[in-house]
Amino acid sequence: MLAKETVISQLDSFNDSSEIHKVPLKTTPNIVISRSTRNKDETLRRKMAQEVSIKLANDIAHGLVVAHQNKQIKHGTRMYRKVQTAIHLLRRGAGLEGASRRSGVSRSILDQLIEWGQQRPGALIPEVE
Repeated sequence: MLAKETVISQLDSFNDSSEIHKVPLKTTPNIVISRSTRNKDETLRRKMAQEVSIKLANDIAHGLVVAHQNKQIKHGTRMYRKVQTAIHLLRRGAGLEGASRRSGVSRSILDQLIEWGQQRPGALIPEVE
């Protein structure tokens, strides 16, 4: 018992703050965004991107009909099939740039088809960036 009293008396007399680091009893909790919140945000972002890709694909599909009617892209040609591939990629969730690159159709052609496709009733995207 004498040893405990000696240690306590030494601690009581030891008041130099430069040698003793005070540790708070409670630390403030870190604010952490839960995984479920991050997953919900990511899911929402992906869903919106998917919807935009599908709308772009629909615009390109209608633009392809207009191009065929104007006799600029004939049905069954290599370019027609490439545009169909771009439409397929967009409907599967690829971005416009990725669909353009992977299908082999230049971005300017896709932009023109989108422009023609957006002139139909029910087109919801005013312009593509």
